[in-house]
Amino acid sequence: MLWGVLAALCLGAAAVALVLGLSLVAPSGPVEQVTVSACETRHAGRNGYVQCDGLLADGTRVSLRHDGHPGEHVAAAKTPWGSYTVPMRGFMAWTTALAAPAALLLVAVACTGALRRAVRRTRDRAAVNLR
Repeated sequence: MLWGVLAALCLGAAAVALVLGLSLVAPSGPVEQVTVSACETRHAGRNGYVQCDGLLADGTRVSLRHDGHPGEHVAAAKTPWGSYTVPMRGFMAWTTALAAPAALLLVAVACTGALRRAVRRTRDRAAVNLR
């Protein structure tokens, strides 16, 4: 039964990875112009990133991760969870966004196959013991 749990976890992780990846390359909301007002480098463990504050055309203040500088105009879109992101473009962006969900789906298929074999093996053993 562990194989079934692993398959379900991999399917859930694949769904989350797909939503996260697609939000970076094909955002669901409209792309808006953001004027970057301030940027600061933040450290998160071994990795660091640049967090910028900016203003939309209507004056709304937004925060986004972007390696930019104050005064720069960037096209940003709202993600499903409410923050803003700069959409990535190109073949490698799509490949990166879809690689993790595809790998997780392959692992889920392998776990499902292992679960089916384990169930079949248990059923065959039970049939032999009943004879």
